[in-house]
Amino acid sequence: MSDTPEIQLLSGRTVLVAGATGGIGEGMTLALLQQGATVVAVGRSEERLAKLAAYTGDAGPGTLLTHPADVGAPDSQAVRDQLSRYGPLDGAVVTIGDWGSPERTGILDLSDAEWEAMIASNLTSHFHALRALTPLLSPSGALVHLSGFSAEIPYPFAALVGATNAAKKSLVRSLTAELGGNGPRVYELIIGPVRTRPRAAIGADSPQWYSADDLGRHAGRLVAGSGPYAEAPLQYLVTPAHGIRTTPPL
Repeated sequence: MSDTPEIQLLSGRTVLVAGATGGIGEGMTLALLQQGATVVAVGRSEERLAKLAAYTGDAGPGTLLTHPADVGAPDSQAVRDQLSRYGPLDGAVVTIGDWGSPERTGILDLSDAEWEAMIASNLTSHFHALRALTPLLSPSGALVHLSGFSAEIPYPFAALVGATNAAKKSLVRSLTAELGGNGPRVYELIIGPVRTRPRAAIGADSPQWYSADDLGRHAGRLVAGSGPYAEAPLQYLVTPAHGIRTTPPL
């Protein structure tokens, strides 16, 4: 598999991207298409899915399919029924949730409503997504889940983001242990700041960051079981300078 050209790496494989219309999701979708996958792009807005289709255009050789759905909805069986037409899937990428408010608020000043909203959008939604998507994967498939590096470090004045990222990491790691090699491979990618089109548009961009396309190409290799990290369920992609690691670059 390691000798397969990148443009053919995912030829004949179907990969679902949950959160495909977000800044990271669109870049990952583009990269997976460039690796030859049939990509099922899932998002909550038909309008944004149409814009994604226009953006990816002739990115091929892969094929883009769009499907409006909320993978974080409580009725996981209904979501699974909607998406079962594309299965069994070879891969699923989960890049959903709330990356946090730009306003800095200390823990002691947070309201119950802010706490409950972040738990719902950045933890419970991921639980629902894992419950909906994992059974759609073939036994030889792979699920790639993204969490932020705030899972590993104190995150003052944005503690709810760090707390939910840490909880998501634990949730996915526990799923890996429960499957115990019997079923799809599960990868938890801990990421740093990411270059995306929306962030670049507001001037938040740096060549020292991984791009969303970089993450997509890496996810594609994991789905294909290709490369030196295919056997590592926990990986850190914080910055290109740190490289891909299996332990945090603290």
